[in-house]
Amino acid sequence: MLLLVAVLAGQGALRGEEKKTEDPRLRKALERSLLFPGLGQLGEKQYLKAALFAATEIACLALVVVNARRGNDAYRNYREATTIDGAVEWRQRTESFDQRRNTAILAATGIWVLNMIDIFLHAKRRYGRKKSVAFHPYYRHENHAYGVGASCRF
Repeated sequence: MLLLVAVLAGQGALRGEEKKTEDPRLRKALERSLLFPGLGQLGEKQYLKAALFAATEIACLALVVVNARRGNDAYRNYREATTIDGAVEWRQRTESFDQRRNTAILAATGIWVLNMIDIFLHAKRRYGRKKSVAFHPYYRHENHAYGVGASCRF
């Protein structure tokens, strides 16, 4: 969510600087890709990639919904079971559907991340080296914490 706000507000606007001129096609592609995988590629006329990202994302989201419903039904049957064997069987089914749902959520998130990486790499190639993404690992001595910061330039 914070990434979306930062991109939409613009990097210069967050620092109080004057807004630099930027390619509006790049900004639109990034915004579209943030909304749904494949929309940015569609705007950049990369039709095969757009179809691939959108179709796989839709398939993963459909699996999330299907397995969530099946898991809810199995849990309802588990709660209404009258025998121990029935309860154990329905509980195992509930856990199985929940695991499938969680795997589909993870896959959908991975597709979204790959979609964003593709747009960033495409932007770097197409619009020059000034536009880039950088990752900065760091270590804070006060609380012994490791982390990674990211910066985007468009």
